[in-house]
Amino acid sequence: MDNYKIIVADSDHKNREMICALLTSRGYQVYQSHDSGETLRTSRSLFPDLVIIDVNLIGINAFRTAGIIEEDKVSNVIFITNKVDPAFYDQLKKMNIFAYITKPINPEQLYQTVEFCINNVIKVNSLQLKIINLETELKNRKLIEKAKGILIKKLGISEDESYKHLRKKSMDLCIPIYKLAEKIIENYK
Repeated sequence: MDNYKIIVADSDHKNREMICALLTSRGYQVYQSHDSGETLRTSRSLFPDLVIIDVNLIGINAFRTAGIIEEDKVSNVIFITNKVDPAFYDQLKKMNIFAYITKPINPEQLYQTVEFCINNVIKVNSLQLKIINLETELKNRKLIEKAKGILIKKLGISEDESYKHLRKKSMDLCIPIYKLAEKIIENYK
């Protein structure tokens, strides 16, 4: 599946091996972990597409481990559980992906959940990148507008002329126009 990397973190060797075999058969690159410390180390070194954590993982609480992985923007996490109750849902609401797999593992449920989560992660990452780009573009436009205002006041020129001046000067200096705008703002504070 496009070489997606998945870490399976489960203290139960048999269960972990079975999940890994199922995911490997679907073409995923699968890595194993048997406790929370190993899960954190492996996650930080691989930056996997997904981490599947059993709620009974040995070491640090599984929810805390998952929280660290997501807070550090290493990956997204889904849980394996045999008990779905209100406390579990409360923990799940804090995660980026609201998904889990129940025991005993049903291969079709596993495949569907993993594919669903990876597709959602791709969509969310794409949207986050668009937001960052739009925020940067807006910030740069504000800088340019402020610099244009300064040039209009200082040079007594029109708005159109101030933009042409900025554009020509940025080309002459071979720097982006927003960088020139920053310098102008800094010089006229």
